[in-house]
Amino acid sequence: MRGRSLPVLTAFTLRMSEPGEGAHFIIRPVYLAIGVILALILFPTRIAYASIVIVAVGDPIAAYAGRRFGHRHIRPKKTLEGSLSGFIASFLLASLITYPLAAFLGAAGAMLLELLDIPDDNLTMPIGAGALMMLAALFAR
Repeated sequence: MRGRSLPVLTAFTLRMSEPGEGAHFIIRPVYLAIGVILALILFPTRIAYASIVIVAVGDPIAAYAGRRFGHRHIRPKKTLEGSLSGFIASFLLASLITYPLAAFLGAAGAMLLELLDIPDDNLTMPIGAGALMMLAALFAR
């Protein structure tokens, strides 16, 4: 935007950015929006909402807890403490929306996808979590 900023959008995207990303367009929120839209299209309402909660809550909590409390590195920039925190928060909130087994599998799958260090997990996490929750819902019947 040629040096101009939109106060809320700029603050949000800069917070979501990785170090060094601030100098150019920040794609993470775009991937998150695409992941949310795809989840809403592909999955039934409860599973879509649960998958959105998982990525919207679990990913930032994992990042925050990993930076703040992380000591046991699973991968570079990924810690056991961060992953467990993201999983627990995701599971608890998703279980308010969908079946506990589905919430468990969705949260676990999303945190595993996050550990893979895919260039942008904001797209893959809601889709992967939703797919696993769909499988759990099919077997729960």
